[in-house]
Amino acid sequence: MRTKVSHSRHAGVIDDQPSSHAPVRGRPRQWDDAARRERLIAAAEHVFVEQGYGAANMDAVARSAGMSKKTIYQVFETKQDLFAAVIESRRDALAAIIEGECSNDLLAPEDVLRRYLRQIARFILAPRQAALYRLAVTESQRAPELANAFHREGSTKVCSPLTAWLALQHERGVLHVPDPTSAAKMLFYMAVAELQMRLLIGECRESDEATIDQRVDYAVRIFLDGARGRSGGTPKGQEISSV
Repeated sequence: MRTKVSHSRHAGVIDDQPSSHAPVRGRPRQWDDAARRERLIAAAEHVFVEQGYGAANMDAVARSAGMSKKTIYQVFETKQDLFAAVIESRRDALAAIIEGECSNDLLAPEDVLRRYLRQIARFILAPRQAALYRLAVTESQRAPELANAFHREGSTKVCSPLTAWLALQHERGVLHVPDPTSAAKMLFYMAVAELQMRLLIGECRESDEATIDQRVDYAVRIFLDGARGRSGGTPKGQEISSV
């Protein structure tokens, strides 16, 4: 029998990530709208990862957040809206990481690409992000719109700044990249895809930083060898070091 959660007393918060949210005992304090939304998203992410999208319900999220189910519905109308908010929160975290990485004109192309891809790889290959990716794959047959949203807000958003930067380098004649959209996706997957697949199938728990850096550096070297091959060679002072 499902136990109804009283509006006057709530269970403690369950969160697998370090957080400023202290366990709730007795009547919870009042949060502003932003803090309440953040708390609900964090609780929902935990519940979705632990139980799967299909099995998760608003009762479980309410218990994890230390709030009433009525409060959840004041913020999110449906479970799908709540899952979309979880994806969006990870996108915002990613945007904060990549902001400005491709905007430094003083860096050589290989330095821009290495810094950008290393940041992205560390984010994507983190256990928390991998858990959400597994969830999206698992639910893709039952709820394809969720998997589509995850892909759209993930790799597509990741490649957007890279695409713009490659287009600029092509316009300036620094690199030969006539199709920057395809080139950005190819470089991204060359740097990350194998390590991500090994993580998702459980071949490894987590890639260490040295492995990530080595993979990214090798991908950048191969990419720039091709992009510079048609533009007359490597510009002076921008030689690519070996991995």
